[in-house]
Amino acid sequence: MKTILIFILVVVVVGGVGVWWRGKYKEAEREVERMRKEIEKEKEILGGFEEYNKKVAQLKEERKRKILDAIKGRGRARTKEVAEIFEVSRTTAFRYLEELEKDGKIEQVGAFGKEVEYKVKV
Repeated sequence: MKTILIFILVVVVVGGVGVWWRGKYKEAEREVERMRKEIEKEKEILGGFEEYNKKVAQLKEERKRKILDAIKGRGRARTKEVAEIFEVSRTTAFRYLEELEKDGKIEQVGAFGKEVEYKVKV
């Protein structure tokens, strides 16, 4: 009887790990796809170096404005949500959120990690 219970426990644990791993793998695939789309969009939009720099700055400011509008509409947002909404990598979303925070437009709620949210500064 103990052997059967141990076997069932092992199967449940291994199955749970498998499900968790698959979820993480799918999340990584979505992140890679967002990064690929982000690069493609930037290639479409951008031309020569001077024009490139100007368009990158415009694109960046436009995205930051849209992120700020989205946060105003939703009340709060996390980095992952911003990345998904605007189809950019989490790194890019985090960078934009940090810049908005430094500009004094939003503030961070929470110290660190996945639970950090950003809200419009009052």
